[in-house]
Amino acid sequence: MFAIASMNGIVIGVIYALSALGVSLVVGIMNVVNFAHGEFYILAGYFSYLFATALGMNLLAAMTLAVAIVFVFGLLVEYTLIRPTYGDDLYSLILTFILSIVLQNAYLLIFGPYPNKPPGWVRGATDIFGLFMYGNQRLAALVAGTCVIVFVFAMIKLTWFGRIIRATSQDRGMAELNGVNTTRLNMLSFGLGCALAAAAGVILAPVFPVTPTAGVPVALTAFVVVVLGGMGSLRGCIVGGLTLGLVENLGAAYLSTGYKHVFGFIILILVLAIRPSGLFGHKEA
Repeated sequence: MFAIASMNGIVIGVIYALSALGVSLVVGIMNVVNFAHGEFYILAGYFSYLFATALGMNLLAAMTLAVAIVFVFGLLVEYTLIRPTYGDDLYSLILTFILSIVLQNAYLLIFGPYPNKPPGWVRGATDIFGLFMYGNQRLAALVAGTCVIVFVFAMIKLTWFGRIIRATSQDRGMAELNGVNTTRLNMLSFGLGCALAAAAGVILAPVFPVTPTAGVPVALTAFVVVVLGGMGSLRGCIVGGLTLGLVENLGAAYLSTGYKHVFGFIILILVLAIRPSGLFGHKEA
């Protein structure tokens, strides 16, 4: 039981981390809390389902197209809704909360209340070190999520765009003085944050079907991971995501599945009691 629960925790933890990276990026660059983050996750899941089933597209192509569409949609949301609220964080928070409700009801109207799941990439199961058989679809989700996270870290650490992101998150005023177009950077960062939520959605949709209201716990979990790992810390998102995934699944396996998400909040409270800035956060001077 321990081995299977731990494996489940690692798989879901990687997806938690991937989704939380999107939240951390938007908060770090724009200081905006996107309450509709989970709805972008769900939107990508629905798109991948439609493209793969109704249009008969190759699943990888359907997933890629779904993420691209959500990225563009994120750019439009930033341009039309978020940008006019710069300087007033409360308005942007209220607008994204309203957007979350609107999207949930739109999903309910279009897709109905029933779960929808795109076809799996792979079938069967794999023998894990002779200990247990584990579904190949979950293993594929683990590999895909890890690859996307590695790509994001490489982009942030090694590319010109990544250097601009890091510089702006550390000192926005100085970045502007050095010629950085922070308005355009905000737009791209918001779109990228939405795309990371979308990537998590299309990767996990073949495992856990999407429903109109499933975005709420997704967003809540992403916020918990960001706070647990430390605001603005990408490394903290990884450690926080894996920690939360393991704690939830081990707690569900040995105690009760009914309190699965409670265990994560208990860990969050304990960590913040010891380190108020999170595992990898830095105290402000």
